Amino acid sequence: MKVKLVAHKAYNALDGIFTDREAWMLFRAAAFAETFGWTCLIVGILAVAMKWPYNSAYIAVAGSIHGILYLFYLFIVIFGHRSLKWSVWRFIFAELISVVPYGALAFEQWVAHRRKSGRI
Repeated sequence: MKVKLVAHKAYNALDGIFTDREAWMLFRAAAFAETFGWTCLIVGILAVAMKWPYNSAYIAVAGSIHGILYLFYLFIVIFGHRSLKWSVWRFIFAELISVVPYGALAFEQWVAHRRKSGRI
């Protein structure tokens, strides 16, 4: 029971870290950065498949860039979802969709459309 209480307090501590505008701008930047990371990784994979010179370096650099940007996206979603007033399900979906190439960008576009139409 004590663990549940600590987890609940920690989750509530995420409330209001950012303003809505700050959280939205950080989320958009993270979604675009994560998309750039996927592009780097795909180019690195193509470099190996097409046997470009120094192809092992491409995948190492691209993989590192992708990994750092992916973690950036995950942390922004974790720390910003409460400020954006997302449900737990939208938060979970935002985390899971980033596993799909360009999924974070598609999710960002969907959320932007819903924000513009006033449904969020």
